[in-house]
Amino acid sequence: IAILTVISAIVLFSFSGFNQGAALNRSVRELSLALRRAQNMSLVVSQIEVGEEPNTVIVIPPAVGVRLTKNASSYLLFADLKISRDNLYSGTGEKIGSELIFERGVRVESLTDQAGTTHDLIHILFTAPEATITLSDKTGALLGSNSIEIKLVPPAGEPKKTVTVRTSGQIRVK
Repeated sequence: IAILTVISAIVLFSFSGFNQGAALNRSVRELSLALRRAQNMSLVVSQIEVGEEPNTVIVIPPAVGVRLTKNASSYLLFADLKISRDNLYSGTGEKIGSELIFERGVRVESLTDQAGTTHDLIHILFTAPEATITLSDKTGALLGSNSIEIKLVPPAGEPKKTVTVRTSGQIRVK
């Protein structure tokens, strides 16, 4: 009985770690898919429904982006509707769909650009019609970097996964 108890405890402990690892893997894949979805929306140059009910409108946005915040367990897709393109999410009138939530408490641990500067909030924008990538901070100022690393972690803090987005269009998961 003692041996069974020890084996059961080990299996249960490993199972919770497995669950967190699986949630992290799914969250990384979902974020990568959301980035590709934004990229595809800007390539297609089609009408998109933006805003929150009951105030939604259908527009052809000049850019589509993803907004990520450090330590957040969610992110969102948005349409940059400003004619002058302010390179940031300006409010619920620009939101595409609902807020996207990472699984089982997975969160953004850090947002780091190519120079090693960390940011509290970033916008990754894809400009129509070529899906040119622009990286901007919380004020809409361009980062001046060719890439951004988005590090995701489960509640336990380990393991960690990184999604790297490059202005050349590459989205890499490691």
